[in-house]
This record gives sequence, structure tokens and C-alpha cells, in this order.
Amino acid sequence: MREPNILLDALIDEAGMSHDGFASRVNQAGARHGLVLLYDHASVRRWIRDATIPRGRVPELICEVLSTRLGRTVILPDAGLDRGAAEGDGTPLAKAVDAATALWRSDFKQAAALRAAQPLQGAAAIAPVFEWENPPDDLDVARRAGRRVGAEQVRILRAARLRYERMYREAGGIPVRPRVVEFLAEHAAPVVKGAYDDQTGRDLYRAAGGLAALAGICAYDADL
Repeated sequence: MREPNILLDALIDEAGMSHDGFASRVNQAGARHGLVLLYDHASVRRWIRDATIPRGRVPELICEVLSTRLGRTVILPDAGLDRGAAEGDGTPLAKAVDAATALWRSDFKQAAALRAAQPLQGAAAIAPVFEWENPPDDLDVARRAGRRVGAEQVRILRAARLRYERMYREAGGIPVRPRVVEFLAEHAAPVVKGAYDDQTGRDLYRAAGGLAALAGICAYDADL
């Protein structure tokens, strides 16, 4: 089973469109290009749940609809629709951040597609935590677009990790997990997608990685 396309799911949600509405706009975009498309809400659900990439020019039309609605350019990798994208090592950092924040959002909103995904096992499940907490030394992690982020935001993430870790030791993972996931989606995601210099970014990723790791421990306790 393929992992769900949480990137596309997050973009449709950000654009404020229902699955029916999105399918209708894709059909309309196709008509403008001389194509007869008959997609509906079930089609969009398959694109998300099964990570199905539609044939022909439709992926480009999906990006066109999203770009118009969001007021910024959305390209195929942004929406998880790049057939040639390599899996595993070498994922650009910006795309990894987008994927992580989309995952936090899907978990917080209890997205059906995410609940149907098969869990990773072994080294594949451990490597992302290590990579988030230990950015490569030869990589500049600075971001220049978005709200300015500084040491205070890093301090807040670290304090949250300590607070939720204490709660975990007192109450266990099941009641704590929803709180950590909500914090990641509502507070950590906007920060890691903000603007910061290289050193702040490294500290930020370590703090966010620590929270994500704690969420994973809680998920294990909850048999998720």
C-alpha cells in the first residue's frame, strides 16, 4: 500500500475547498484546455488516500487550480504529484518541512487517509527522527520567506517538549498524544515554515524533532 498524499490533502484544505468543489474546478480547468473530465469527490479521495496520480495533463491542471486559489505557484512536487520524484535519501529540506507539517496537520485533523496508512518499521522509522535532530553540517538550513523566527520561538518549542514529557511520565502516552499533535500542527508548523538564519534553523529543527519524537512515542503507547 502506498502512503497517502498528505501534501495534496493539506493544499486542498488550505485552499478551503471540498473534494466535490475541487473536482469541479479541475473539470472546469480541463474544459478550458479542450479536455472532457468527469472527476468527482471519489476521484479526489483516491488521489489522496491511495496517492494515485491521474494520467495526462491532469496533474498540471490540479496545480493550476491550486495556484489560482492560493495565490502562489504550486508545482507537481509541492502537491505530491511528481511521478519522477525519488524516494528515500536526497529529499530537499524545504520539501521535507512541507511533508512534516502536512503530516502534523493530517494527524491533528484525524484525516482518514492517514489513519489507513501502514506504519514504517525498523530503520526506516528511526532515520527521520535522527535527520531532524541532526541536520547535515554542510547544509544551510536558512529560510527567507515567511514570518521572522528567532530564539524566543525555539525556547517555546523546547519548553513545550519538557512540559509534554513531564505529562507523559505522569499520565502516559494515550492522553498526551493529542496535545502534542495539536501543538505541532498549530504552533510548530507555522514556525518551521517561517524565516530564520542557519543557526536558528538548526536549533529549531532539533526542537521540532524532539516534539515529533515524543508524539511518536505516545503513538506507540496508543497502538497507533
